[in-house]
Amino acid sequence: MALQNTGEITVGVGRAAAFAFARNAQQMAECIPGCHDLQELSADRYSAVLTSKVAFVTLSFKVIVEVVKSDPLNEIEATATGDAIKLSGHLVAKANLQFADAAENQTLIRYSAEVGLTGKLGGLGQPVLKAKSAEFAREFGANLKAAIERSALPSEQKDTPA
Repeated sequence: MALQNTGEITVGVGRAAAFAFARNAQQMAECIPGCHDLQELSADRYSAVLTSKVAFVTLSFKVIVEVVKSDPLNEIEATATGDAIKLSGHLVAKANLQFADAAENQTLIRYSAEVGLTGKLGGLGQPVLKAKSAEFAREFGANLKAAIERSALPSEQKDTPA
């Protein structure tokens, strides 16, 4: 079963700053709901654990993430593959970010993901997983927007409570 989600956000920074943020794996990992234990294996190759609660089950995957395309200021594409922890299942995902000028000092970021699950996890029921996948995509978009804009604040403003 493959799940597809797309979305877009506009951030209040120029394209170079938005792209630089997205090329920092640690910063991006912090935007991905349930992503933790990110470790760099080599240039553009990482291991991580992805955890998400779906209905009454908490799913965790040990994944290898690889940046397969990086077109500076325009696009980043990554793949993630891995196995479920404590359950039978395999995850294969492809994620893409595209950057475009929106206005002066604003960038439109279009994001998309295609996620496939096999094994027992693929049989959990498409409606439940589809709803969770859409929620995950919205949360990622909101996290990405907030993190990019927060990273662009002058250092004296970062410490000021909002």
